[in-house]
Amino acid sequence: MEKLIVIGGGAAGMTAASWARRLKPNMDIIVFEATRMVSHAPCGIPYYTEGLFNDENLFMTYTPEYFKEKRKIDVKINTRVVEVNLKDRNIVIFENLEKKKYEFDYLVLSMGARPKRIDSEGEKILYVHHPADATQIRNELWSSSRIAIIGGGILGIEMAEALQARGKKVILIHRGKYLLNRMLDEDMGKIVTEKVMSEVEVKLNESLVEIKNGGKLIITDKGKYEVDATVVAIGVEPNIDVVKGQIKIGETGAIWVDDHMRTSVPNVYAAGDAAESVNIITKKPDWIPFAPVANKMGFVAGNNIGGKEVVFPGVVGTVITKFKEYIIGKTGLTENEARRYGIKTVSAIVRHKTRARYYPGGKDIIVKLIAEENSMRIIGAQIIGEEEVLGRLNMLAAVVQKGFTAEELFFVETGYVPPVNRVWDVVTLAARKLYTGVGGE
Repeated sequence: MEKLIVIGGGAAGMTAASWARRLKPNMDIIVFEATRMVSHAPCGIPYYTEGLFNDENLFMTYTPEYFKEKRKIDVKINTRVVEVNLKDRNIVIFENLEKKKYEFDYLVLSMGARPKRIDSEGEKILYVHHPADATQIRNELWSSSRIAIIGGGILGIEMAEALQARGKKVILIHRGKYLLNRMLDEDMGKIVTEKVMSEVEVKLNESLVEIKNGGKLIITDKGKYEVDATVVAIGVEPNIDVVKGQIKIGETGAIWVDDHMRTSVPNVYAAGDAAESVNIITKKPDWIPFAPVANKMGFVAGNNIGGKEVVFPGVVGTVITKFKEYIIGKTGLTENEARRYGIKTVSAIVRHKTRARYYPGGKDIIVKLIAEENSMRIIGAQIIGEEEVLGRLNMLAAVVQKGFTAEELFFVETGYVPPVNRVWDVVTLAARKLYTGVGGE
């Protein structure tokens, strides 16, 4: 009987195991998960911190028991893989204080990502990353009055919103000149920054030097701040130490894979945040550590292990978040990213309303489109709005992935009904502005 071992029971790992099971009903499949949760949703932690829900089990799409009973997948929770021997095709865990070895025919590496850490240590220095730690983190933050957040990326602003909603005094410290600077260009980022600054104390262009007193004293290159606790949100990195030196690592620092999710070692696959991908626009290595990509990578790995050929096309970097009433989305390249790849761009920004003039409740929405200068192919888009952002972002992700030009996007036959948009949709107007050089309604 063929044996499949999956290391990591997150989105990619459980998807890979499930699809392998579907295609090979008799395969022996074991998933090793270091925490008590599988099929979990780290993106829910800020909303749990805010108190929008209290049941930890809601972090899991399915429980370990479900996988065991319904899908016949042996899930071993609270079990950390301490050694992987790719040459001899086995892994080692600690069980009852003793080392235990498991052999495999197929292996899926889906260990995910881990938060980037700072040099300082302390009980009040918190890293928001895994749902298994969410209650402990929430208890620490709920018992604190004044909280510093280091990092103005997606997690930083989401945690700022959550804590401000709990009545906490928040100091958000960011080394960039505007928030979400890895996600948005400056013209769009400044809009978000102004909104966040109206709600919480923001310190821009400040770099962390040191955290003292166990997390209660923040020292930057511009000042000192006394707080009750500190949330460090400076990004994540691939969690791949267990296989380093045995497998090809890509340019991004994640595990190199081909378009079947195969690694450089036969019958060893990688998926999710542990795996590198290829950017569809640039054709260069890329790393997008988000759940939708992880799930699809797991789908591809599981199908190929199961004997059905499926190809992963690559990524375009679609990201969405929110702060208060602002929903913020990005797909494709920013102008800053395009510049780093030597791509000359043109762009257009259009501010519009989400509903017909006569229909009550219309909200502001701003769309920025970015095109390659010569071909006018759409290579990126950014949206800020109070409603109807996700649908437009998803359409634009498809447009970027398939290489539509500004003219082709302009002529996309979009829907129209007064309660949810205007007859000239904001995306259509932005495409027209690129296509013709004429702005406005």
